[in-house]
Amino acid sequence: MLYRARTWKQFAVFLLLFLTIFACKKQHPIEPTKTPGSETPPSSTVYESLLTFPSISYCGSPLTSYLKIKDGTNIGTVTVGNDDDYLYLTYDLSDDWYMGDAHCYAGKEFLIPRNSDNGNPNHEQFPGKQDFNFCDLRQTFTFRVLLSSINSDIGQCSTNTQYYIAMRASVKQISSADCDAGTNQPAWGAPFLINPGNTNEWATAFYYCKQECTTTIPTTPWCAYSQGYWFNNPDITWCGNVKFGTLDVAEQDGVVLWPAKDNWLKRAFFQASALQLSMSCANNGNPIPTSIATDYNSLETFLSKLSYADIQNRIVPAGTDTTAIQTATGNIGKWICQNHCNSTIDSTACSGY
Repeated sequence: MLYRARTWKQFAVFLLLFLTIFACKKQHPIEPTKTPGSETPPSSTVYESLLTFPSISYCGSPLTSYLKIKDGTNIGTVTVGNDDDYLYLTYDLSDDWYMGDAHCYAGKEFLIPRNSDNGNPNHEQFPGKQDFNFCDLRQTFTFRVLLSSINSDIGQCSTNTQYYIAMRASVKQISSADCDAGTNQPAWGAPFLINPGNTNEWATAFYYCKQECTTTIPTTPWCAYSQGYWFNNPDITWCGNVKFGTLDVAEQDGVVLWPAKDNWLKRAFFQASALQLSMSCANNGNPIPTSIATDYNSLETFLSKLSYADIQNRIVPAGTDTTAIQTATGNIGKWICQNHCNSTIDSTACSGY
């Protein structure tokens, strides 16, 4: 009886184990949850083929490099530039060279598609792809890429945005009516090797710094504060020294010269300084308006030849046209009176021309 009870217990354990395994096998595997937006968009929606180059204005300066075949011959150029939204990669073949297809990559250097066995670039895996027929006799073509869709390196660019660019084309020299004649061969945008450690691979690439797009700043009225405001107002602090060539005057030294009285040389210094300080401290460095710039430039040239002691002692270089200097000084005084900043009351705004 003891043997029979043990047998039934063993059978029961075996049966329970069998049912557990069977139940596990019938369960369906759980599909991993996909994160929305984590998939890379199809390359056709990122790299747009432009058969005709659009009328656009590049930001900053585009970069142009040679397009070379294996023996080093230049057969054209590649140009990379950007506007606010897009990166443009343009092929431009010259003479009797024509395109059969184009492949390009723009992004981080370490993400460029490569063969796992030797590290050579795999242009067939480049995201930018376009096939042509040599008989189309095409010499110019552009890829347009959304800037927001590509990654960048920091690099040495002033904008801190650098793209690693690889541009390849299958090319053929067609010098007769037979477009099927000639040898199909690869051409790459120079100047440095992508995989320099492999002597059998000569594919080349280059770096491109994204260019900043300057935004047109709406013009605002340019106003000025008078000589009395800058030199006879203890509540005002200059935002920097007054400089005319080698003449460099700090605020504490400038106010010592006040007032001009009968010293026309001091008056010239005060009026020119009033415009310069108004430009730097009240107008965000925006240039002095053209309506008074000529008179200001005349005084700037004149004052740049003087020292601080010359202004104190009314010493001027021989041959100076003092009449012209005094006329320019008066013009500036009148201009400041007519274009004075009204936020601060200044009784000297229209005095002391």
